[in-house]
Amino acid sequence: MSASTQAGQTPDMRDVQDAAVPAPPGLSPPWAPGIDHLHPCSENLMPSTLSQVTARRRGALGALSALSALGLIACGGGGTSGTSTSSNALLSGLSLSAGSLSPSFTGATLSYTAAVANSTSSLTLTPTAADDAATIKVNGSVVASGGSSAAIALSVGSNTLSVVVTAGDGSTTSTYTVSVTRASASASTDATLSGLVPSSGSLSPSFASGTTSYTLAVANSIGTLTLTPSAATGAVITINGVSVASGSASSALALNVGSTVLTLIVTAPDGSTTLTYTVTVTRAAASVSTDATLSGLYLSAGTLSPVFASGTTSYTAAVANATSSVTVTPSTTNSAASVTVNGLSVASGSASSAVALSVGSNTLHVVVTAADGTTQISTSIVVTRAAAGTSSDASLAGLSLSSGTLSPTFATATTSYAATEVNSIASVTLTPTATSSAATIKVNGSTVASGSASAALALSVGSNTLSVVVTAEDGSATRTYTLVVTRAAATAGTCTLTATETAGPYPLLAILSNTAIVRSNMTEGKTGVPLTLTLTIQNSSCTPISGAAVYIWHCDKDGLYSGYSTSGNAGQAGLTYLRGIQVTDGNGQVTFTTIYPGWYIGRITHVHAQVYLNDNLAVTATATTQLAFPTATTTAVYNSSLYSARGQNTSVTSFSADNVFSDGTSTEMLAINGGDTSSGYAASMTINISA
Repeated sequence: MSASTQAGQTPDMRDVQDAAVPAPPGLSPPWAPGIDHLHPCSENLMPSTLSQVTARRRGALGALSALSALGLIACGGGGTSGTSTSSNALLSGLSLSAGSLSPSFTGATLSYTAAVANSTSSLTLTPTAADDAATIKVNGSVVASGGSSAAIALSVGSNTLSVVVTAGDGSTTSTYTVSVTRASASASTDATLSGLVPSSGSLSPSFASGTTSYTLAVANSIGTLTLTPSAATGAVITINGVSVASGSASSALALNVGSTVLTLIVTAPDGSTTLTYTVTVTRAAASVSTDATLSGLYLSAGTLSPVFASGTTSYTAAVANATSSVTVTPSTTNSAASVTVNGLSVASGSASSAVALSVGSNTLHVVVTAADGTTQISTSIVVTRAAAGTSSDASLAGLSLSSGTLSPTFATATTSYAATEVNSIASVTLTPTATSSAATIKVNGSTVASGSASAALALSVGSNTLSVVVTAEDGSATRTYTLVVTRAAATAGTCTLTATETAGPYPLLAILSNTAIVRSNMTEGKTGVPLTLTLTIQNSSCTPISGAAVYIWHCDKDGLYSGYSTSGNAGQAGLTYLRGIQVTDGNGQVTFTTIYPGWYIGRITHVHAQVYLNDNLAVTATATTQLAFPTATTTAVYNSSLYSARGQNTSVTSFSADNVFSDGTSTEMLAINGGDTSSGYAASMTINISA
């Protein structure tokens, strides 16, 4: 420009023209001279240049100065709000124009897969930055946040797409990769499952490839489960959006109490055909105990009759006239249960307040309420307080033995005796006579009328202690007489053989080849009063037999046998409970852990037994017999809660009425070696066989 002032221009405008810059790249013509040449992003208007403009030029610019400042900010050359220091290089969203990301998108997950059909030859990606200042490139090309990329061509097979996010600070980056598999032209369209197995519970209905909806119930204790799906080769499976390899278990899937829906999506190898399966899992609520039983019950005076058992709810006790009150100490089986005695709360395991007793009968009520707040069991104790002047005589006037002789000779004041028996005497009876007709007597825990014989008391070889407890009329005074009976061992060649009996209708001999039945514990979870059964196998010369296989079996507490389904034994086919085989040791002994048998119509309580010499189960048994139980023990067991549904055996009430034991039980009666209905019993017997 010449130094002369052109028409229509002032010196100030001339200065402005001096500051003009060429048209910046991207600005289309027309490009007029003069003030229109001022480009807001020109370096000539950067702060360093403007600082050198004379005051005269600044005055000429006037209002343009504000615009220049705005331009500087817009171009990143001025102010602070246009420059970001954020290091956030994550995405808040990422989607495909075809196919689905696996796993489902989250900003922190950088690697994904997707499958598309062969017909999909290209796709676009739409990334969204978590921070507005971040920039995004897809396969190296800039893409605006929230906008779609250009179409990306896909080859058949695997294609890796990259999304690079650069944070506003210009240095922090994150790279996301999407491996897209394009199916071949002949890829299968099979999107069905060939199998689906849960880690807990069973699918309902049973799995079938064409069935897509299932239910599953699990206990409250099951907080998670896995699913193992199987599909055609090349198919892709997701469970709740997470990929699972065919034939492999999923990661643990959390279960809420109530219903949880698990969704399985199978994408066929062609990449487009899909099929959705659902499994609705119902997890049970936490159970609240309904146990309202007692684990213990104790009186401060007197003795409970019968002996305490958890399932027994009615007791009696007698106390002397001098006892004007008693306390009751109940203990609940479940710690969350509550208990009252005569309507007053008592802490489990603690004594109640004193309960006053009138002369005569007094009924005490113990009520246990389960943790559920509704289930209750009431137990009664009838305490009889003797009248004033009631006899306190608890002595015997006589005691006799069915076989053998008492030593010393009986005398009322003598309470300890001994007797010996030959080996052939396997049981005895005792006949006690009380001095006072009002006294009561128990022999080995079973009540016996004064002057009457007790039930047969089984004798083991060796020492056997028999007890006679006399309780005076006043209910408080007692005296115990003991008799130690020693049964001699059999001499060589004199052992009486155990009687041979039928194997009965349920021997299930086919099970003898099943090695899983060679076991000591044969309960298989069956409930009942525990029974430990020890058998000693001897030959006719009374020599223990080692290496013999002993097979025993019996019914459960409800009278059912495993392995058979008949009109009276329905639904038990294929089961093996309460059957076991053991091989005798060097002492000829085997021990089984089982339960006290129940009963069924037509038979008294019993156990079946067979002996196979030399552990050879492929031949006919050397001996087959049945084992009987003492009546008093059986009565106590059938009075307990576990057996209450059937109660006492009313179909056969004595051995003489039984079609097997009617000819006697002298060689088949088990000896009960202690125990009760709470802790269980130990029983033993020697089986003498011809061998």
